[in-house]
Amino acid sequence: MRHLEEDFSELVRAPRVEASAPPAGAADDDQLLQENRRAALEGLFACTTPLQVESAAGFARYLSSAGITAGNHQLFLRLLETNNQWVVDALLGGRDPRLLFSSIRPTAALVVRAFLLLTAWHPGQIYEKVLQAVLGIIECAYYKADDGYQIYRLKIADLNCLGKFLDENRDQFDENNDILLSALDRLTQLGVYEDNQRKHVLAKHAFDIRMAYFDNRKRCIDVIPQLLMVRLQREQTEVQPAREYQAYVRSLQRRRG
Repeated sequence: MRHLEEDFSELVRAPRVEASAPPAGAADDDQLLQENRRAALEGLFACTTPLQVESAAGFARYLSSAGITAGNHQLFLRLLETNNQWVVDALLGGRDPRLLFSSIRPTAALVVRAFLLLTAWHPGQIYEKVLQAVLGIIECAYYKADDGYQIYRLKIADLNCLGKFLDENRDQFDENNDILLSALDRLTQLGVYEDNQRKHVLAKHAFDIRMAYFDNRKRCIDVIPQLLMVRLQREQTEVQPAREYQAYVRSLQRRRG
């Protein structure tokens, strides 16, 4: 999804813990990263081979133990972008996905990236915990719709990307449907107390998506382009780690459980 050079720029800017007394003659960390950028980035984010998945999951587990901060939250987001169950589970640990970014102040860059993630995947293709973490960002940013609009002026296409993840085969109390319907409901309040035609158009579209879900005479494809609603299966795309690694992770989970 993202160019590896962009990932590398974020990686070298991320805060790191300096050794109190590095060994004599040790190469500078930044120089090492620059000289080995491709290997580092493929090991952290590529997830195209079982070994890369294991490497990314190991880093995700370390990052999870360090905790999310304003300085490293972009790394958390980048690991979510792998959309790999093993990596994401290691990153989240025991956290509620919706609350992963709750301590981070929403910014335009963060909200835009959240919508880009929703744009990148079809319903059913995105790992459920990734979807919930991304929706948590949007839910927080638009808790008061007009305040969120000041952070990022969302578009009709963004609302469609939210609505396409509604599962019409599940009821409104399904966890993901509940989050999505709640977010759309808040967005229907855009511009309630002001004469802003653009906000009113967005609010009406959010309302129409909700009603298409609830009205038995309609379907979501009546208001969202049908191409966006195509469902794909995760099993067709996800790379699994080696069986030995899977067994190791399960053994860790049993010990911690």
